Amino acid sequence: MNVGGTGRVLAIGYEEAVADPNVVTGTFLLNNSYASILFDIAAEKSFMSHKFKHLLKQNPKSLKDTFTIEMANGKTKSTKDIYIGCTLTLNNHSFQIDIMLVSIKCFDIIIGMDWLILHRVDILCYEKSIRLNLPSNESLVIYGDKFGANLQIISCVKA
Repeated sequence: MNVGGTGRVLAIGYEEAVADPNVVTGTFLLNNSYASILFDIAAEKSFMSHKFKHLLKQNPKSLKDTFTIEMANGKTKSTKDIYIGCTLTLNNHSFQIDIMLVSIKCFDIIIGMDWLILHRVDILCYEKSIRLNLPSNESLVIYGDKFGANLQIISCVKA
């Protein structure tokens, strides 16, 4: 696979992301594991943190060329590892996504323009949501975390 080149990624903290109208954050399933996800129009590609890769139960493929990422702080990171065909689940709808491995701290996954364009996604700034325009001409709206919203934790115990 040849995806070499350079890209940019927004490396902001959770509180900054929730307050930023240009991004949407939330917790969603990736390969049946809960992930803290940032949907980011400033990121050219989709990325995964090193700490989350252990939950995938999948081995990465090696890119033919190194992909270099310019972080928001001006530093650069490089990767040759990509996870092909991961499953992102949003409101009981499954989507395939390829994710490159890179050092990010505040989120498990950053979904960038490669996936957003492919799935005809609109980021609805005021609502802090994304709208996927499905091939069936239906729309799927996913609401993200909102600034000042109370976090509610739900737990389940199997008896």
